[in-house]
Amino acid sequence: MFTVAYHGDYRRTNKYKTESGALRAAWKWLRSDAVAGKGYYAIMMGPSIAEPRVISQWSELPFSENPNEVNFLQTAKWRQLRRRAFELYGNYCACCGKTPKNGIVLHVDHIKPRSLRPDLESDITNLQILCDGCNQDKSNISERKWR
Repeated sequence: MFTVAYHGDYRRTNKYKTESGALRAAWKWLRSDAVAGKGYYAIMMGPSIAEPRVISQWSELPFSENPNEVNFLQTAKWRQLRRRAFELYGNYCACCGKTPKNGIVLHVDHIKPRSLRPDLESDITNLQILCDGCNQDKSNISERKWR
């Protein structure tokens, strides 16, 4: 069970069965006209999340405006590219050096964020391996290359 606490003019909390459902709900809330641009944020907690995740911008999340548009991160093309990135760059965080043996989750990060450079989303040279913490710290605005 995943919990999202919404912090706006007032606070409310909702529970979700899946992490994806919780993230999509936070995305929709942050995009709404009543919330957009007001500095509101959501905090997500759940069994697979080591520390509460603060989400302050809808653009941090991998969802699109068009419900008919396929999310790139859910395609076979991305899964294949992700596997190639791990083979090429290794199974450790390029920033802090931690591995899954340290109890962390690794992500394949776009150095130049997809939100700013969608043309590079399938370019293997634009990918790096980061742990969950380093990936969240980098966010989708930084273009810091760690490898």
